[in-house]
Amino acid sequence: MDAVALGPLVFPIDRFAVIAGAAAFLTAVWWAGRRGADARLQLWSGQVLLWGFIAARLGHVGRHWDSFAAEPWRAAFFWQGGFWAPAGVAAAGAITAFALWRVPGMTRAALVTAALGLVVWQGVWGLRTPLPEVGPPVQALATLDGGEIDLSLREGRPMVINLWATWCAPCRREMPMMAEVAAGHPGVDFVFANQREGAGPVRRFLADEALDLPIVVLDTGGALARHYSVLGLPATLFVDAGGRVQARHIGEISREAFEAGIAGLAPPR
Repeated sequence: MDAVALGPLVFPIDRFAVIAGAAAFLTAVWWAGRRGADARLQLWSGQVLLWGFIAARLGHVGRHWDSFAAEPWRAAFFWQGGFWAPAGVAAAGAITAFALWRVPGMTRAALVTAALGLVVWQGVWGLRTPLPEVGPPVQALATLDGGEIDLSLREGRPMVINLWATWCAPCRREMPMMAEVAAGHPGVDFVFANQREGAGPVRRFLADEALDLPIVVLDTGGALARHYSVLGLPATLFVDAGGRVQARHIGEISREAFEAGIAGLAPPR
């Protein structure tokens, strides 16, 4: 399992673990307040989450500055994912140490609530399971140019499959970046598989956005999503030269995560 579906919402397991841990932490702080804990406990909890979040994001940006240098405003695009836990934990620890130095009386409540949040975070994160051992589907899929493609005929080349739709806002946001990166990797096949739409909407979208994609598949029945057990869109699968899925990203992907997934594929033979 690498994602959690709550009704129409789909969360990658790492982000859902953070959300669950933060929710458990805030709930515990609220309960402690009702039980008579120091009122400053709530102020501390808000500071821990805020500055821990900011530090984790800035840590990620710093570690991948070569990717952010040309587009520094992307540092604010936190919805793409990309957080470095050690920086967040360090910031939260420093804020906690300072708060407990100033208000020793809330030490027990602070440590208990923080521990509960961390346990829930790690517990949910521990639910992730390895990707299923499934090869490409053995069937012909229609392409936008009127041809067909069988993804099981790899000829020893790695492949990236992106499942998308024109109505999907995250899909639309990430696609220009993906088209740019794809152009720089001639040794990898990039397949953009539109889900459950006809040729007309797809052609209009690509023309309006001036996008030149290498291979566009019209998966009108959603066969690829079923085959790979994908819960939501967008989804990006990194398939090695032998047809095995090496990595899968659910939700909008950042440039650095996209490049890292490509780098993790076996080179063509």
